[in-house]
Formats: sequence, C-alpha cells, structure tokens
Amino acid sequence: MSNMDQYNEFEALLNEYLPPEEKGKVKVTAKISQVDRNFAYLDAAGQPTAIRVRTEELEGYNLGDEIDVLLIGETEDGEFLVGSRRRVDMEEGMKIVEKAFETKEILNCKIIKKINGGYILEFMKQQGFLPNSLSEIPMKDSENAAGQLIDVMVKDIKMDKKGKRVTFSKKDITLLKSAEELAAIKVGDILDCEVSDVLEFGLNIRYGSVRGFVHISEISWKKIDSVKGIYNSGDKIQCKVLAIDLEKKNLKLSIKSLTRNPWEVAKETITIGDLVEGKITRVVPYGIFVEVTSGVEGLVHASDFTWNKKKINVSDFVKVGDIVKVKIMDFDANGRKLKLGIKQLSENPWANAEAKFALGTKLSGKILEIKNFGIFVEVDNGVDAFIHQSDISWQGEEIPKYKIGDIIEFAVSELNKEENKIKGSIKILQKSPWDKVVEIYKVGDKVQKDIKTIMDFGIFVNLEKGVDGFIPTQLVSKDFIKNLKDKFQVGQSVTAEIIEIDRDKKKIKMSIKKLELDTAKTEERELIAKYSESSSK
Repeated sequence: MSNMDQYNEFEALLNEYLPPEEKGKVKVTAKISQVDRNFAYLDAAGQPTAIRVRTEELEGYNLGDEIDVLLIGETEDGEFLVGSRRRVDMEEGMKIVEKAFETKEILNCKIIKKINGGYILEFMKQQGFLPNSLSEIPMKDSENAAGQLIDVMVKDIKMDKKGKRVTFSKKDITLLKSAEELAAIKVGDILDCEVSDVLEFGLNIRYGSVRGFVHISEISWKKIDSVKGIYNSGDKIQCKVLAIDLEKKNLKLSIKSLTRNPWEVAKETITIGDLVEGKITRVVPYGIFVEVTSGVEGLVHASDFTWNKKKINVSDFVKVGDIVKVKIMDFDANGRKLKLGIKQLSENPWANAEAKFALGTKLSGKILEIKNFGIFVEVDNGVDAFIHQSDISWQGEEIPKYKIGDIIEFAVSELNKEENKIKGSIKILQKSPWDKVVEIYKVGDKVQKDIKTIMDFGIFVNLEKGVDGFIPTQLVSKDFIKNLKDKFQVGQSVTAEIIEIDRDKKKIKMSIKKLELDTAKTEERELIAKYSESSSK
C-alpha cells in the first residue's frame, strides 16, 4: 500500500474519532461549578450562561478547578453554551507533535485501535495513524495491541480541508538509532554481536539496532559447505567489521578475520620437502585432502599415493579421520595451494627396476587382489606384479585356490619400465606336463591309458595331466572299422605303442594297430617254431 493510500484510508477512519475543526471559535477560562454523570457545568466571566462540557472530557479535573475550554456552540434550547476541553487539549497536543516533528523527538503514545493497514495512536488527545509497515509490531501481537503504550516519531504531518493529519513511525526510531550506532562504528572494529538468522550461505547478524552479514566464506579459514549446524539463532559471537554500507545501513562482517590467516602462519613453519603428519579431511575420487595444520589442507593426488601407476581407489586404503604421514611437495601460501605426496616418503622402487626385476628373476610377494582374469601381487612398497590366469598353472593341471594375503613365488616374465608394470608367471617355476612326459616316455613304449575323446579322425587318450596321446583312425586297429564309436567308448582303457614324439609341435602319436600286428607276428613265429620243432622230432 502506498503512502497516499494509507493517508486516504487513515482520513476516512479517523473522521470517526475527530469532530470537524471549528474555525473562529473562542477559547475562555472557566471554573468547574457542577458535575453530573454526563455533563459538567463551568462559569466563565463575561459569558451570559454556564458552559456545558461532556464530563468525559474533564477526566482528572475537580470542582473549583479553572480550565481553558473552547466555545463551539450552544444547546438547542439556548440555555447553555457548549464547550470542549478536548479541542484545547488537541491544540496543545498538536503543538507538541509539530515541535517533535521538527526536532525528531520521541513521543510515547497510546494505541487506541487496530484498523486495516495500521493503528490509531493518541498523544495528548491528538490522534494519528501508525501504518503496519512502520509499526514494527509483530503480526501475532497486532490484535492485542490496543491500550498499550508505544514510542514513536512523527513521520509526517499533512494539512487538508478537514485539518491536520499525523502519521507516526516506530521504524524511524530504529533507523535513527541504527544511524547513530552505525556512525560510531569503524572498519576494523571488533563487535560483540548476536546471530539473528542462519542461512545456507552465511549469517544475519544483529549489533544493537544495526544489521550485518557474515558470508560463508568469512566464517572460517577452512572450507565449509554449510553454516547450519555450526551456528544457531541467538548465538553470541564476535565479528570484525570489513566494510560499512551507509546507504543500506548494513555491515559486512567476518569471523575468520579475528584470527591470523593460517596460510600466512604456515609460511613460517612449512618448507618444501618437510615430512609432516596430518588428518584426512576428505576422500575424493582423485585423491585425499590432508589437514597438516589448523586451517591448512593439502591434496595427495591419487598418482602420488603409490609408485605403482596402476589406477587405484584410495578409499580402499584410507578413510576420513585417519592420521597419515606426507611429504610437502609444493606450497603456495598466497594461492592457498599445498601439494602433498605419500609415495615420496620412500625411494622410487622403479629407479633400478632393470636390476631388481629383470626377466626370469624369482620373486615372492603378498596377494593384494584376486580377479577372474588373474591376481595382483605386491613385491615391494608401491610395486605390484600381475599374473594372468593362464600363467598360474599349466593346462590340465589343477588351479590353486588362493586368497588375499597369501605369499606366493613367481618369476618375472615381462618388465615394462615406461608404464611401471611387471608381469609374472608361477607355472614357469615348475616343469610343464610336456617336459615331464618326454622324461617319462620314449618311442616304442607300450602304455595302457583311458580314452578321453573319440573323433572321426582318431582317438585321444589321457597320457598324463595336460598331455594327450593321439591314435589316428588308421592306427586304431589292424582291421577296418567304419565307425570308431561302434568299437570304442570314452573312458575305455586301451593299450597302444608310442610311435612318434614331436618335440616342436608337442604331439605324441600312438598306435594300437602296430601292437596288434606285432602280436600277430609274434604268435605266428611261435606257431611256426612250435610246429617246426614237432616235425623234426
């Protein structure tokens, strides 16, 4: 609602309480001679009749008192003059109100009534309007305000055809007091304040009648994401004045400025290359933040966590609150940047990798991770080796069941110095099934083994774990067999002779037919020998 609207509404409402101004009326001094319930009668020198005044207007006066009254007419029968003490009081009250308007004096008024848009106030019978916007009366207290006293200033006095209209203001007292208090404050002052509101991005502050604000960036030298939970409304705190906005009558305040910038303090104690302990404050995908001294945090990037270039999840190794030892790698107090390292606490194990991890070198280490495709083994601080599943055991042999923490031995099968990677093999520390077979068997050996697979082109038998013997179709029998499965079945034990060992291709060829033919020849020789002996006899 605009000021003009407020005045118009006030004028309409106030007319209910104020009689119209009477011009040219005479003020006389009269003595109270008689008082009844409704009227009092006064005698005035030079007046033809007694003056009748409403008894309610003479509250506080007694019989015999001489008072000034304004003659405003006479009764219908002409028997009495009509006077008003209220009009005299209003004129005197208006003089004080007008003076208070000029001098900005504070008046103590009575709240007469709550009306739409504000309140009717009275000061020495002079009534005026107090708009809601200038009242500073809480909405919850507005209905019970009538009858209470309130300190106000005269905001405005306007003259219209019906007289003078007064507008009061409680807010102007606050603004005046705020201006006075604001004028006494200097940049750099330390004030005892109260928190009025806690916001996500800062604090609203009250210092007497002066308002101020502390932005979240001025709360602490440490990075904070929210002020809520740190402060509450009503908290008493000290703040330092950073700036004064006279136009808005507001202060820009700081809490952290009450203490020295910890980064400046750190310049006196921290040197690049120092080894220090700190507390982990945050764990993020790209590293960890460590507080090395109060208010000073630095980053250990994931790449500075270990000498191993394998991508790691740092949360698997540390958590917020852990105390860790770090090395100061880079420090810029002005830019508030601190780079830390953990891997730099130890010598780079890859510096002499060619000697320590040469091809064929036998190593032992602790299993760190087990994946479907292989295992990772720690062989030195910050050095892992990878063993692919195919390098754990020879084909056909049982794969060992490892668990994290097991200590195993292996040999270096590949070294990549550029990427700091080692590939190892467990199986090369043992003889392969093929090596074992060629030590056990030779061409001409007769073996009895179980059939593993039957194919159209021949039969595979289990010679040893990981090594099969192969009997081609044409060597499975001295007789013609159209379908091998008609005579043989998987798991059936057969006897065959090793007729070829191909070391390059790692293949062993066997023959049942040769044994059968050899057996037949042997039997034939024995028969010939037997019958020859019988004939000679």
